[in-house]
Formats: sequence, structure tokens, C-alpha cells
Amino acid sequence: MKPIYLILIALITANLTLNANKQNLKEQIQKCEAELFTERDKIKFQNAVTKATKLGIHKQIILEATFLFFVDNENNKGIASLSETFKEHLNKFNLDTSKIFATKEQWQSVIQYSLALQALHNKDHVKFKKHITEAYWLSPETASAFSHHITNHRNKKIMKQITIQQDRIIPNLLDPNSTTFKQLINNKEAVILRFWSPWNQQPDTTYPIIENLAKQCQNSKVTFASIITGQDKQLVTAAKESIAHAANKLPSIWLMDSNKKSLAKQLRISDLPTIVIITKEGKISYHGPPNNKSLWDNLTKIEPSLLKPNTKNTP
Repeated sequence: MKPIYLILIALITANLTLNANKQNLKEQIQKCEAELFTERDKIKFQNAVTKATKLGIHKQIILEATFLFFVDNENNKGIASLSETFKEHLNKFNLDTSKIFATKEQWQSVIQYSLALQALHNKDHVKFKKHITEAYWLSPETASAFSHHITNHRNKKIMKQITIQQDRIIPNLLDPNSTTFKQLINNKEAVILRFWSPWNQQPDTTYPIIENLAKQCQNSKVTFASIITGQDKQLVTAAKESIAHAANKLPSIWLMDSNKKSLAKQLRISDLPTIVIITKEGKISYHGPPNNKSLWDNLTKIEPSLLKPNTKNTP
């Protein structure tokens, strides 16, 4: 029979080992959860999901991380695929477990959001409006996640109806002479118009993408031009100063919008910077931010030599 102190030592050792294992598992879970919500590389994220499943991390947490992964990567197809999974988990949703949702209604809004994107993909405009409205109703505090889909949907429909005439006059910023759209195209396949303002209060995190694009356009079938949204004297002065003081001048044709028959208003420019691609026929092939994948999809159809920059700002 073992002495009592040996039994006690064995029990203490076993207890310490158990506690150490529990602490190690806790640290692994915390690290894995951090990876789930921060890793944005597709393969690394999938590895984190596999690891999370093995560690027994709650399915709700994995679903929430997957949703955010799709959102951050602008993967609308991925978001659209989540509706059934989120529906199945609705009755099991636990607010205490949630890492990103403040209410159960927000979980329900994801279901409606995914259904809206499914409808948008299927070009079912009636269902898109129904589901995106319901998503907004359930989670008005996250309206910005839905609003750009509505804006893009409207803009695409309107842009299809617009044709920029060849004799359309656009004033130059650095030259007293005006430029026509025909001169801007100058026997090329398309023109990229970058709408910008030196008064923009938000730092332009997309500028490296714009600079890369402008430089590539120098020897391509595409003209690159920058246009300020108005002719206010102070705005014009600020724009000229901004161009003059730039360390590396952007290779661009510098234009300004007209006060009457505004091109920015015709093209429904509401955010800056906005990129608009206009074909030589005057049709709009792209309208949106510089860091959108579809910008490059449209550009490479026109000029295959243009390469998407390797930057995190371009999903």
C-alpha cells in the first residue's frame, strides 16, 4: 500500500497537469478565434476554420467569422450562400456567445441580406428590394452595409441609359482651353475619369491603386484623366496647389467639371474618389470606387496588359 503522501503528490501532479492542459486549450481557442476574425487570406482562413472545428469552438462563432470574412473580401456570392445556414441556426442563436452581434435581429438581418444578394445575382429586382428593405428594418444601425448595394443597383440601371456625346466639352484645370470627349479619347479605346477633390476630408487610402493605374495607362489603349467636381475659385486654387506640391506628379489629364450641365451630376457622383470608365462610344462600363475588383475586370477586357496592383486595398 502506497504511503499517503505519494498518493497526495500524484493527485496534485494530476491536477496541475489538468489545469495546465485547460490553460493551454484556452490559449489555443483564443488564438484561433483571433485568426478567424482577422485572417483575410482565403487559404489561411479555411485553415483557421478547420482548426476551430477541431478545438470545439462554437459553430455560431465560426459562422459569424465566415460572414465577416465574406464582407471584408467583398465576396457577395459567399454572403449569398449563408442564408440557409443562418436560418438553421436562428433558433439556437445565443447572444452571450456572439462576438459581433448586439441583437438577435442583426442575425436575422444577415439572412435577409444574403437573400437580397441572391435576388440581385438572379436579377430579380422585386425580391432584391423586398429582402434588402427587410434587412435594413431588422438592423438599421448597420445600414451602410446595405446602402451601397442599393446605390450600385440604381446606378447600373441609370448608367446603361447614358451616352457621353463626342462633342461634350470638359474644361481643363491647367489649361484655358476646353477639351471635348472626342479629344479626350484621342483614338483610344476608353477613358478613365477619376473624380476627386483636394478638399476631401477623409484620407485617400486608394491613392496607391490610382497612381499605379495612371502610370499603366501611359502606354495603353486607355486615357487617364482626373476631374474636380466644380469650378469654385478656392477649389480650383487648392487643386492646382495640390498638383504642384505632389512629390510624384500623377500622370493625368487634369480637368474640372462644369457648373452647368455637370458631368458629376449626370453620372451621379456621390463619393470621392470615384472611378468612371467611358468607352470610345460614350458608354459607361464601370462606375464605382478604385478598390473594387470589377474595375479591373472591366479594364482588362479593354486593355489586357493592365495589371491589378498587388495591394491589400484591392480585394
